[in-house]
Amino acid sequence: MNNINEWFSSGLKLKRWFFLMVIGILFLSFSIAKFMISEELEIFQLVVCIAMFVVGFTSVIMSFVMSQRRILQAIAEANANPNGRNINLKKLLFDKRMLDKNIKIVAIGGGEGLVALLKALKIFSNNVTAVVSVVDDEKNSSENLSIQEIKKAMVALSSKESALSDFFTHRIASGELRGRNAGNVFFETLNDMCDNNLSKTVEHASKMLDMRGSVIPATLDNVTIGAVLTDGSRVIGKKNIEEKVEEKSVGIEKVFLVPERCAPAPEVIRSIKEADVIIIGPGSLYMGIIPTLLIKEISDTIRKSEATKIFVSNIMTEKNQTVDYALSDYINMIHEHAGKGLFNHCIFSDSDIMPEYIRRYNKEGADLIEFDKNKLKDMKLNIVVADLATVDDRNGIRHDHIKLAQSIFKIVCDNMDLEDNDKAIEYYTAKSKLQRMSNKNKKKSFWLSNVKVINPNKKRKRK
Repeated sequence: MNNINEWFSSGLKLKRWFFLMVIGILFLSFSIAKFMISEELEIFQLVVCIAMFVVGFTSVIMSFVMSQRRILQAIAEANANPNGRNINLKKLLFDKRMLDKNIKIVAIGGGEGLVALLKALKIFSNNVTAVVSVVDDEKNSSENLSIQEIKKAMVALSSKESALSDFFTHRIASGELRGRNAGNVFFETLNDMCDNNLSKTVEHASKMLDMRGSVIPATLDNVTIGAVLTDGSRVIGKKNIEEKVEEKSVGIEKVFLVPERCAPAPEVIRSIKEADVIIIGPGSLYMGIIPTLLIKEISDTIRKSEATKIFVSNIMTEKNQTVDYALSDYINMIHEHAGKGLFNHCIFSDSDIMPEYIRRYNKEGADLIEFDKNKLKDMKLNIVVADLATVDDRNGIRHDHIKLAQSIFKIVCDNMDLEDNDKAIEYYTAKSKLQRMSNKNKKKSFWLSNVKVINPNKKRKRK
């Protein structure tokens, strides 16, 4: 009975077509019965019976076609846009097909920056691969920071972000597992099934969770991170580095892997070689981005790639780690650790954010990253400066993933080889989506935003 009720729920919009089918069957039945039981029909009766037959037949055919169309549309909505309504079926199916075969993207980053980036990328493609840094102090533990980073990336790429986020953060209320994190229990169980192979665990989790892309650990080797601080001391371990930097009020001069040589995880190199677009950042410079690029095979493969390579700058500096850093400092640190040639485009957010939000960061030792135009001139990079910042519900300053998607794919479209037929299709699909997004943004009320657009060429004053 419940299944029958679901078919007639208001959300499916099938009642009208079933009702039309019933009317059509009644008209057909009455006209056929009239012909069969009547020995003789007058002209008027004959015309009425024929008209009822035509109306009944047309109603049945129309109700069948429209109900099937509505069912297919409901299925497509559920798979591609669970909260969507009134979606054009042809457009939806075309977009889904194009997303599946569209631009192949590799993203290297970490933290909330990577989350915003992945949300942006999945708008344009289902072929997104997030390469997540797994350097940590507690390798192979489901409670460690590496798994937390992987879970964040999975949520960002999921077609049902809210539901997956609730599951990953849920604390079990009863039983032997009371108080445990449901997401960690899930990974522990899956990791046990996969013989403690993190790569296989993440791969199986991605398939089970029906994500729009995949998440890959940068390496499976038991590796942690070390740092040389500005006072000359050497510290091993992510947590130890963070504690020493805060305790001694010193900065980070250089980071390195322990052991120095480690192999990239399976699929990482293949994904980079096949990528049409490679994006580095945003994320923690020393704890997220650089550790992945320190894996020599990864940085060398990126350098050799003919993909469009983009660096997305953070918006804010990091407490104790990148204090007073300008954009050129971020780029120079990547060059010093992993070499040049890893990207030829850079995206920088220059937004006029309300001072009250910035002051909250200032109290924690962070500030806006400066756009030092003069030092950037010699780097020979195509730098895109745009208003990309937004303030989230926790008063955190983040990238607006819609605006970030537009900036990224504007660069991608500008660098596509249109002589390649497949690339030409991808180009026009991306351009069409960019246009629709642009038109939609124009309709939004400007005064409702916490972030205001300023002159992109304006030099920001250091606070």
